[in-house]
Amino acid sequence: MSKASSGLFSGTTGDKSRNTAEKRKNNATQNRRHVVLWAQNKVKELETVSKRQREKFNTASVAYDESTGKYYYGRNNGIEKNGTSKNSILFGDSTHDGILPKHSLNDYKIGNCAEVDAINNALNAGAKLENLHLTTIHTTSGSMGQKKPACKNCTYSFKGRIRRNYTGWYKED
Repeated sequence: MSKASSGLFSGTTGDKSRNTAEKRKNNATQNRRHVVLWAQNKVKELETVSKRQREKFNTASVAYDESTGKYYYGRNNGIEKNGTSKNSILFGDSTHDGILPKHSLNDYKIGNCAEVDAINNALNAGAKLENLHLTTIHTTSGSMGQKKPACKNCTYSFKGRIRRNYTGWYKED
């Protein structure tokens, strides 16, 4: 299961006159550094299991909770692999719909995305959507650490609901 780690963004407290764009850039850099390190460690773990499992790991995400300073990690198909409980804010329950679309807007299964896994972990730990900063990267050997914009399902679910997505939203062609 993905766990939270402690850590604070630099520039989130202190001098109020500091440039907002500079703060965002520093926060984006820190978020990216955290998710790349986490993904590299996950790759090492998977390489001891099997090459096939390593090849299936192609996306990682980190959700940073600005109210607590904690990081929550996720990977593609993470909720299914880890058996993590599905948060009702995302997936709904017997009386309410969740914010994820009822039917996939693309070729991916609902809940498959690394963003969903990271945010699910954050929500299960008590975080609020509006406090989350998200960064998503590719984890394949040829593109490790490169930014990966949110897919259609994640854009539909999280755009306007989380504080910031540093790697971008799906754009219609």
